[in-house]
Amino acid sequence: MNILHIHQDYPDGRPYPFTKAVSNLIDTCQQIDPTDNHIVISINRTSNPFKVSVKDFEQGLSFVYWAIPLPFIYYLSMRLSAYFIFRKIKHLNIDLIHGHKLTCEGVLAYFLAKQINKPYILSIRGGSDTHNAKRLSLHKKFFAKVFNEATQIFWVSAWVKKTLQGLLPIELSKVSSSYLLPNICNIGLDGNHHGAEQRKNYVTAISYHQYKRKGIAELIEAIAALKQQGIPIELDIYGSGDLRYKQEIEHLITQFQLQTEVNLKGQVTQKELLLAMSKSKGFLLPAINETFGMAYIEALSVGCPIMYVENTGIDGYFDKLLVGEKIRSLQIAELTKAIKNMNTNNSILCDALKKLHEEHHLTHFSSSHVAKHYLKHIKHPHYA
Repeated sequence: MNILHIHQDYPDGRPYPFTKAVSNLIDTCQQIDPTDNHIVISINRTSNPFKVSVKDFEQGLSFVYWAIPLPFIYYLSMRLSAYFIFRKIKHLNIDLIHGHKLTCEGVLAYFLAKQINKPYILSIRGGSDTHNAKRLSLHKKFFAKVFNEATQIFWVSAWVKKTLQGLLPIELSKVSSSYLLPNICNIGLDGNHHGAEQRKNYVTAISYHQYKRKGIAELIEAIAALKQQGIPIELDIYGSGDLRYKQEIEHLITQFQLQTEVNLKGQVTQKELLLAMSKSKGFLLPAINETFGMAYIEALSVGCPIMYVENTGIDGYFDKLLVGEKIRSLQIAELTKAIKNMNTNNSILCDALKKLHEEHHLTHFSSSHVAKHYLKHIKHPHYA
């Protein structure tokens, strides 16, 4: 089976930001079934038409395409890009196209599927897809058409289904099937957790330039409010970034007189971060506009309770399970209440996470489970 993947932010050797979510999925799928051929169209957008370029890389084609984020130009630029890609891949015997987001890669998948007369499937990622659905409101009906004509939908963000239905005139009944498809998480499943009595402080992990989007400013203010109430909270912030953003965070710490309570720990390895999480009372990351949030799963994998925001990140995967505190907003009163609850109920939360492991809930985020689930559904007889 020849599967064409279209994905932005794929590691293709170019100096653009990338994530390994899709490459991890493809790599594991190839290990499970080497007879499949996974071909990648890696895309990156430029607003400069003279920077358009295409080059081969190990897994496929890297394409820097031209587009301006203006609604009246969007459709034409995407259609032209799809035609360019078609000319490059028309000699390949593609069986299935996977657009790894609806409002960009999915649009290209839609046009290509029409040209080569093959089915296409979509992944829906809450952060970027909802953002584009709002920003490019002129194309809501077109996005709905792309959604409705897909053969399968994979929801990477579990919470986004209801949100997207509120933004676009989509019809779930027109799609043959839909499934959750979490990002693969590199986690251990041995369940060897520290008890609540061994846990002392709280941790978070960010890239410094994202501290505003990750809710760190509000989190620091909430810790200051708790300090005034006589509730000392110690927070270790792991991560790195430009000096400018580091200084902005340090200024917040000084402004709220939290030099003793809030510590910038710098960049550490994943193993070191997991160890810090395992000894922590909680992983506090009130991030907004989070597509998935792999760090939350990593925290849970070592028995660390989490704070997360409703309708973003991993919300929707643990609705009936006790994993920490879900908040609705970044209001300081709500943040302080959530941290108080985590403090008071830490023993209960740690016991709940131990049970989470015993019942194998986190297995659903492991590489083999995610890839086998994916292959099972794309190899449905519909594609034969």
